[in-house]
Amino acid sequence: MTTWKNLRPCALILVLVLLLGGAGCTGMQNAPTGKEPAAPAPAAGVEVELVDAAGISSKVDLAQFPAVTAKGGYKKSTGTIVGPDGFTGVKMKDILARLKWDPMTQAVQVVAVDGYTMTFTADQVDGNLLTYNQDGSPAKVGGVEMILAYKTDGKEAKDLPRVAFVGDNAPLTDGHFWVKNVAKIALTKAPAEWKIKLSGVETAELDRSTFESLATCTASPHPAVTYKHTDKEGKEHEYKGVPLWIVLSMVDGGDSPGGHYVFNDDLAQKGYIVQVVAKDGYSVELSSQDVARNQNIILAYWKDGELLPADEGPLALTGAGLKSNKERVKQVAEIRLTNLPK
Repeated sequence: MTTWKNLRPCALILVLVLLLGGAGCTGMQNAPTGKEPAAPAPAAGVEVELVDAAGISSKVDLAQFPAVTAKGGYKKSTGTIVGPDGFTGVKMKDILARLKWDPMTQAVQVVAVDGYTMTFTADQVDGNLLTYNQDGSPAKVGGVEMILAYKTDGKEAKDLPRVAFVGDNAPLTDGHFWVKNVAKIALTKAPAEWKIKLSGVETAELDRSTFESLATCTASPHPAVTYKHTDKEGKEHEYKGVPLWIVLSMVDGGDSPGGHYVFNDDLAQKGYIVQVVAKDGYSVELSSQDVARNQNIILAYWKDGELLPADEGPLALTGAGLKSNKERVKQVAEIRLTNLPK
């Protein structure tokens, strides 16, 4: 029976779209003492790099901003709930005001010390994220505040400073948004949101933020790979993305209870067909044996250091592992596993 599968990478994931609507959390409470709440201690000495829209970089001490304290937690790709725990930090909007952020045209790129990167749209910065009940079931969209936390009463102090989504009701959100050990916050061009249908042993939807997390996750064996391709005019372009087999692992039934994106090698060796379908209906078929663990067949998201142009994106199938240019697919809209073994 077809089921929906949680999709968040790097110990953090759930399928699904980032729905619009709802408002950011307001009225977050500081720890009360007596008649008046006591403000949390500032984060003296905790610095991050800020990069504005012009690319100008500067260091900022989080002690320069008002501090807030509230609770939040997240859901891992395995379904495990972490928290909620208490976090003290700085509202992300206060930091972005320093950068003169324009939410109409700019997104916010948060980069960890190890290179893990997540790009947040204005809606996500506003707290319009899917939240979960304590049992892991979907709850509602919105009602959270995005902060850069520098203190916690939980067990993950080593991961600070980190992005956290908190609120009065201790919300739970998808873990891949909780960038840890943050080193840099930069303004960037707002990306378009997209979803690609996946079907096989299970069904799922791959969205932009999930793909970004896959491509930059250093705690797993699938960081982004690159491929250089020469076009018809003889110009060389560098494509960057994620091996196709990693994406197939979302719907091939291979994940163990404690793992994420575990590829089903046994099923692949038995044999099935991988159909990659473009927006205009063009499709190619690849054998599971050719795709399995093949780092040279990739779903590209970047070209020459920029997001793919509209006539190729959001994702393009490419790579040296393809047998001909006819197997290259632009504007990928759907991926299907067919002729699955009984």
